[in-house]
Amino acid sequence: MASSSPDTPTASSPRRRRRFVLIYVAFLLALILGSLRLIHIEADVWDYYYPEIAATGASTASEDRSDRAFDILTLGGSVMLQVEDALEMRLQKNLDGRVRCFHLATTAHTSRDSWLKYQRLAGQKFDLVIVCHGINDVRMNYWSANQFRDDYTHCPWYANLARDTRSGQLTLGARLLRFARQQGLGPPTAADYAHGETLKTGATFEANLELLASEATVRGDRVLLLSMPAHLPDNYTRSRFEAGELDYGAGPVKHPAELWGSPTQVWQGITAHNRRTRTVAGRHQHVQLIDLPEKISATGANFSDICHLTAVGRQRLVDAVAPLITEILGSRTHQRPTGTVHTDHGSL
Repeated sequence: MASSSPDTPTASSPRRRRRFVLIYVAFLLALILGSLRLIHIEADVWDYYYPEIAATGASTASEDRSDRAFDILTLGGSVMLQVEDALEMRLQKNLDGRVRCFHLATTAHTSRDSWLKYQRLAGQKFDLVIVCHGINDVRMNYWSANQFRDDYTHCPWYANLARDTRSGQLTLGARLLRFARQQGLGPPTAADYAHGETLKTGATFEANLELLASEATVRGDRVLLLSMPAHLPDNYTRSRFEAGELDYGAGPVKHPAELWGSPTQVWQGITAHNRRTRTVAGRHQHVQLIDLPEKISATGANFSDICHLTAVGRQRLVDAVAPLITEILGSRTHQRPTGTVHTDHGSL
């Protein structure tokens, strides 16, 4: 048998090389992660959780209403998000292009998010703040009564926000890691439905709107509250929904009611939150209400799921609210100076 030469690689050499490479890569990763933990990004917490504030330029809105433009802030979840652009176009037409809109409605956000965003914009003055909520807060019910917190910190999103705002900063490593892990809350499980039998969010929902309305009084901002329109067919089941057998029309957003919870509980939650919306509106002179369930009938012509709207439904919402907004802003025209309109904060 021929003996192998000293230069012939042994069978273990590839394994040793792979082991060395793995160790080296692990060392580099540890070095990078360690470095990222040392890099702090000051005062980025709000930009991280609510990037729409910076993206829309809301923090550059007027601080003294010194120009002729009307600054409008829109707050809410995905239902408001569906109509913001069309509503702005209508208002620009009605008010001769003098509207400057800051759209902060975002998918899955609750009344708590809207209050926090408005609070963050304490230095700005808006001619009108439009708020529409009612369904996303229902999702906050699906924790036990012992776990539930009035500031919603029983939900990881709000718990993390509270922790990070206390520290005032995030390391770059923490920011990247949280971004990688960041996912939607997702639907509650059927096992969680027992927690939703008693609506726990009613008082918190009202308190969030009340905080916003009271703060608006201090700032001199007008507020328009919109109750939440909804449609849950009597024969609703998830299987019928997914099979397209229900009275729902076409639309770009179409989710089963179970995304928010037990369908009956979701409907009851929306109804209860709408009552709270009316209550808050009734307390304040500077707050007006449009009761959207009275304006948008619960039919498949208007709804693509329990709350999201078809093209017809979106148009009906705009038609329902644009005249009152035009009237509110038109009544403030006499308060405006007659100087040149400033355009450095957005298009007019």
